[in-house]
Amino acid sequence: MIFQVQDNTITAYGEIWDRNGMEFISLFSELEAKYSQITVKMHSYGGSVFDGNLIYNAIQNSKKEIDFIIIGIAASMAAVISQSRTDKKPKMVRNGFMMIHAPSGSTYGGALDHENNAKLLRSIETNLINSFSKGLNKSKAYIAKWMVGDNWFDAEEALKEGLISEIVEAESETISASYNPQEIGAQGMYYQFTALLNPKNSQQINLDHNMKLPIIQALSLQGVNEQSSDTAVIEAVKKHFEAQATVTQGKLDAEIAKRITAETALADQGKAAITAELDQAKKEGKITPANQATYEAIGTTSGIEALKTVLSAIPARNPIKAQMQNAGGTGSGSATGREAWAWDQWQKEDSKGLEALLRENPEGWQALYDAKYKK
Repeated sequence: MIFQVQDNTITAYGEIWDRNGMEFISLFSELEAKYSQITVKMHSYGGSVFDGNLIYNAIQNSKKEIDFIIIGIAASMAAVISQSRTDKKPKMVRNGFMMIHAPSGSTYGGALDHENNAKLLRSIETNLINSFSKGLNKSKAYIAKWMVGDNWFDAEEALKEGLISEIVEAESETISASYNPQEIGAQGMYYQFTALLNPKNSQQINLDHNMKLPIIQALSLQGVNEQSSDTAVIEAVKKHFEAQATVTQGKLDAEIAKRITAETALADQGKAAITAELDQAKKEGKITPANQATYEAIGTTSGIEALKTVLSAIPARNPIKAQMQNAGGTGSGSATGREAWAWDQWQKEDSKGLEALLRENPEGWQALYDAKYKK
């Protein structure tokens, strides 16, 4: 919103943005300290409900005499603000409009985020109904109808409903009757009025010192000063934030690169640890190359500690040669050198040991058999 202060009059134009509430309170407080009577002029299509409430409360709670004049349109939250004084309803220019509807908003997130926002909107809507009902002495059911769709009131209709106390002469040329508020919407009506607005006071809004200089100083803008055009200042602001965005994006990209590097190093360490555990398990005879992939998957998905736990539960196996030696001892009782015996030597020198080998070490027996018959 743009605020102009001249003597005891504060004029508010445009959309109600975040922090406009505190800006209005600051300017309004200065007027309260100087004047017993303050005039608030407004031409707005609404905006932030919460900042609008700050403006509403400041006007409502003021101990000064307040005259509120709608000089163009008062739509959405601006319409609510216009009703802030219970002791004196606002005035409206003859070609002005007011629009009332339910609060709206958007939410990004999960179901709970949307539900909480819906709950908040319903609460705000209830407060609006109660406020209009009390201020206009109308039933809540009557006001609730105004919460459905956009409800436009020209000056005569607003006066009939008690939304304004008086119709005053227009501060702009007459809006053409061909303009339909329902068709062009609140913003469209706002801009139509703004294009035709010609304040009776010849002094125009001067943003150079009231807005440009503080912005230039706060953002340390380069290449512009308070005498620069609005376009030049806006471009400087745009470049300022684009530069900040570039720096921020660079820092973000660097942090992402660091994180990827760290995650890659951690993953490599994890793979190395898994490989070491599997190699040791193979040496101990706990696993074989055939089932290694199964245990590797355990380590990859569940972590090295889970793999260690699984492997620790598997008993170590004696090497085949040692088992062959032990099995061979059931025959002649001599195991020396039998780990190198072939099938024929077993049959010739210790056939009973070969039978025992089949029972006690089928893998070793199968290896001898394959070497003999599957050449």
